[in-house]
Amino acid sequence: MDRIRTMVDATPASRNRAVDLYRVVALLFVVLGHWLASAVWIEPDGALRFNTILAVADWTHWLTWIVQVMPVFFIVGGYSNWLSYSSAQQKGSDVWTWLTTRFRRLTTPVVPLVAVVTLLIGATLALSVDARIVRSGSWNALVPLWFLAVYLIVIAAMPLGVWLWQRWGWWSVVAGVACALAVDTVRFSTDIEWVGWINFVFVWFTAHQVGFGWATEARRPRTWTLLVVLVAAPLLLLAATTYGPYPVSMVAVPGAPENNTLPPTAAMLVIGAFQYALMRLAEPAASRWASRRGPWTAVVAISSVMMTVYLWHLTAVALVVLAGYGIGWGFDIEPATSAWFATRPIWIAVLTGVLATLVVLFGWAEHAVRKTTTPHPVLVSAGATAIVVAIAFFVTEGVVTREGDVIWGVLVLYAAGTLTLGAWPVPRRRS
Repeated sequence: MDRIRTMVDATPASRNRAVDLYRVVALLFVVLGHWLASAVWIEPDGALRFNTILAVADWTHWLTWIVQVMPVFFIVGGYSNWLSYSSAQQKGSDVWTWLTTRFRRLTTPVVPLVAVVTLLIGATLALSVDARIVRSGSWNALVPLWFLAVYLIVIAAMPLGVWLWQRWGWWSVVAGVACALAVDTVRFSTDIEWVGWINFVFVWFTAHQVGFGWATEARRPRTWTLLVVLVAAPLLLLAATTYGPYPVSMVAVPGAPENNTLPPTAAMLVIGAFQYALMRLAEPAASRWASRRGPWTAVVAISSVMMTVYLWHLTAVALVVLAGYGIGWGFDIEPATSAWFATRPIWIAVLTGVLATLVVLFGWAEHAVRKTTTPHPVLVSAGATAIVVAIAFFVTEGVVTREGDVIWGVLVLYAAGTLTLGAWPVPRRRS
């Protein structure tokens, strides 16, 4: 707690506290959204079914317009990265040092997660747990890394993003939207479905550019402009989902023929426009509230373990499900029933306790980032590429085959990238 108080006291007056508050609120939306969407059920025949409430109750698809907050992370990330990058340049730091620092900061907390998941995989397979359950559980624990893989790519493209912004400004956002729409047009009107994956770059890179506009503006946007966007964005989204090819859900639904997130569509940019307008309208009030010591202490405390909370919140689900399945209790209520909804507060309370324990155990890694000399640019590139490729494999294919075989090659690739980049935690010193 002393460290948190020190960080609170050291906050400069020039800091935009609203940005930090928005990031924390978005994180809480993600965690609670995933927990509430989890629909795990042990059927009467004893089979364990991993599902999501979105696949069980269609009416929940409309709720995703509220809980889909990924654009917020990229927008406020663009804001923060612009300030960080500009500061590094003013201090004479080269781009490779900046990239290494950012990559280490973001990927060091991943190491304990991958290590623990690997150990759990080995232990459960050795205990002859059904390979399907091990594969599903390990994949669910690692799937949050999809965001990190994409975000790392956006960070790696920071020099390009800065170059485009300095020359085109907001036109770089317009160009990104146009490219995302072009990809969607090909994806939905032809059989070339793979083209949609290109939007992982266009959509999230463009949202990141919006943050540049926030960080470099000479004056705040006019209130009426923001209000127009706040009203127009939902109407545009309603038209696109009603008359266009876009599905209603802003989160992937298992079994659905199309979705807006895997790969992302331009609908994410419409959601992002709404969220940007809302954040900017609320910014003065949010800044005043976050300037109070109590709220700001809470923001700083959560921010100090933000990556840990995000990385481990689905592992908490996997652990609770594994324990419940093992003792044969806790998952015999059919999802989307009145009894199921009534037990959600208990579900959230149990998961909160488990996640809090995981944060206590592994939160230290966020503050154990190495500050050694930046490797050669070739090694930085190789290490960063290996980490991104390995993480992408984790979230698309998993680390366990359907037959129960561990895919050691991708784990070795991840370890090699981590060692090359120097992105493993500094061991804690014993007092």
